Amino acid sequence: MRTKTLWIHSEYLAQILDGQKTIEVRVGYTNVSRLEPGDRLLLNGRYPFIIRRVGRYVSFDELLAHEDAALIAPGLARPALLSALRTLYPPEKEALGAVALEIEPES
Repeated sequence: MRTKTLWIHSEYLAQILDGQKTIEVRVGYTNVSRLEPGDRLLLNGRYPFIIRRVGRYVSFDELLAHEDAALIAPGLARPALLSALRTLYPPEKEALGAVALEIEPES
């Protein structure tokens, strides 16, 4: 089991800690692409979570066709979520692929 620290904006971290947001989306950077179910995430260097499932997709469109937008960004409709993801990650980053990390608190 490997441990990876992920830094998450405070608004989204609060949703994760409240159990509303259970899927974190990243692009396929090498260090993210290596993650597997059972690996440990340390959110903001402080909160331990376990990866339950990893979904790998060629684009954000494909990711959102298979993942529940409400578990990625509670309260944000799919079109707004797609726009937000593309604002965070320009086309050259999206070209690395999209990764959905389904997470749960470490017990």
